[in-house]
Amino acid sequence: MNGIVTFQRGFPYSIYAQDKGGTLDDFNNRAHLVGNPNSGFHQSIAEWFNTAAFAQPDAGVIGTSGRNILRGPGINNWDMSLFKNFEFREKMRLQLRLESFNAFNHTQWDGPHHNTSDPQFGQITSTHDARINQVGVKFLF
Repeated sequence: MNGIVTFQRGFPYSIYAQDKGGTLDDFNNRAHLVGNPNSGFHQSIAEWFNTAAFAQPDAGVIGTSGRNILRGPGINNWDMSLFKNFEFREKMRLQLRLESFNAFNHTQWDGPHHNTSDPQFGQITSTHDARINQVGVKFLF
């Protein structure tokens, strides 16, 4: 038996906005922070942060929100495996393996859409891979 367990806090990310008119010569302009992104809403995959706390800056203006001010969803992942060795001779054996990645099939959410111009701004619309099982045979000599 073998296993790896991963509990990880979500990765930080920034909130971006369009550079209207291209006057800043910057394709990663940040949004204006106009409220508290962590209060005034019920956190779910439909609204991961308070989207009303951000606004599009005017043309030629750099947004006021900081770098990496929010965190995405965390990870709760269990990888497990079973191995069985069969001895044939002194230096020959066959190994059967069953491996399961995300063995309990916990949903691992991707990060939310974080550009104010995105119609799905603040929503989580994708996940990491579900459970993956694989069977292997290895001949050792």
